[in-house]
Amino acid sequence: MTGRHVDQELAQRLPPRLRVARVVGELLSPAPIIVVLALVVAWDSSPTPGMAILWGAIAAGFASLLPYAIVLHGVRRGRLSDKNISLREQRIRFGVVAITSMLIGLAVLVAFDAPAEMVALVASIAVGVVCGWVITRWWKISAHAAIAAAAATVLLLVFGTALLAAWPLVGAIAWSRVQTGDHTPAQVLAGIALGIVVNATIFSLLR
Repeated sequence: MTGRHVDQELAQRLPPRLRVARVVGELLSPAPIIVVLALVVAWDSSPTPGMAILWGAIAAGFASLLPYAIVLHGVRRGRLSDKNISLREQRIRFGVVAITSMLIGLAVLVAFDAPAEMVALVASIAVGVVCGWVITRWWKISAHAAIAAAAATVLLLVFGTALLAAWPLVGAIAWSRVQTGDHTPAQVLAGIALGIVVNATIFSLLR
């Protein structure tokens, strides 16, 4: 029996609640959230659809897609435990790579005179990742919860109270991380607080 079949069989044996939690964790993981957020903010802040796609692609590429591709490569090579980088020690090492990629993306946006909201978005995400990386050196704060809260905060600032509708998704990802045993409630709540405070501050100042 192949490893894939074993994983599928084990997944089928999981309680429904845990299966749902894992699906939520995959769908609302940091990588897709940042991609969607970058494209939405780019669409709102750019003068033309073409420019929106360009700025969104740059932000999403350096803040999400490139780091995620490096994670997948690390998993395939056996250097990382899994896509979520469950081991704290590995998160510390990978954090340097993610931060570097985001800073490069930020420099590109600034150099080519991207809209202020796009610069503010990548800067606020980068600051949040740096803060999370520092905390992770001693304690495994939830990156999923932090990025989800960061995205919900930015959407609220950009589009107003209508986007309060995004906050139940933050609750869903927080629930899923606790249910799967990847984080404690305290680690999830700390991640949410980090996402709110950093993005409410940095994004608001730079936009």
